[in-house]
Amino acid sequence: MNPFQKIAIFLISILLLNGTFVSNSESNQCPKKFKCLTTFVALGSILLARELDLSVSKNSGPKALDLITIPLNENGKIKEVKIAENVFYYQVIWKGKEILISRFDLDTSKTLRTLSQNPIQLYNEPNSSAKILMNIPENIPLDVLENTHPLTQNTGYVKVKFNEKIGWVHRTSLSDDEFDIRFYKKNLHELVSPYLFQVKEKDFNTELKIIGEGFSVFSCKVGEEECSAKYRMGESSFGMPEEAVYFDLSVSGGKQYVCEMRRVDFVGELQRVIDDSITEDELDPFINCSLSESASLEEETSEESSGENE
Repeated sequence: MNPFQKIAIFLISILLLNGTFVSNSESNQCPKKFKCLTTFVALGSILLARELDLSVSKNSGPKALDLITIPLNENGKIKEVKIAENVFYYQVIWKGKEILISRFDLDTSKTLRTLSQNPIQLYNEPNSSAKILMNIPENIPLDVLENTHPLTQNTGYVKVKFNEKIGWVHRTSLSDDEFDIRFYKKNLHELVSPYLFQVKEKDFNTELKIIGEGFSVFSCKVGEEECSAKYRMGESSFGMPEEAVYFDLSVSGGKQYVCEMRRVDFVGELQRVIDDSITEDELDPFINCSLSESASLEEETSEESSGENE
């Protein structure tokens, strides 16, 4: 064996020890002798992809809607790597490179519901000419196991499991989230108008009582102080891009706060009513409050002035 052959064998051994099985740096193809799942980075994900040595990726990492290939081990399981106490990331292939990524950043973390009043066909392959395994009724929650296109594109097929059978359904026959389909495609005004919400937020000890019809706030407190509130509609500032309502709060002394409530926060709470977890009198959706930008700027300026005087 010549020296060059020895070097080649040595380098291959290092790659195998590091768990690297991707030969083409630009390929997302499933490695030989492996079975793989195909999915995509979910829209609105908070990505902190890591290298195999657990370090945070220094170069630009995956972006929303990027293709992700997930190799399965010999037992058909996804390889998970512990990166912190009770925190595990999937080992996946992105643009031909092995990385670690949170499962919550992938479409496969989603649960969707069947929409059609007609039975939805479960195929054994992702095409309409494939064998029909069974029909699935309306409003059934299904975990996403794999998908041919990003879920937000609302096209292609989604692999799911129902009654111990695994197959593919049309993406268009599924909703966009795990909630009851009576909420599907309803805007925020339609969703909340029949209800009264009593909302509590811990960081600033904020309490709001909101009539859903017109988002009318009839009781407003920040700590021990009374406040006034005005609402405005907008888009969520975190998580999936979606409709949100913002409440601009003013307290005596001029301090101002902004509180955000997303569509998912309302729907999640209404789902709890359907599930008999709470009653309509206990509706308390998540709310995210912060000092308004002007108030934050004033505080920073005040602190800087105080420091200079000292």
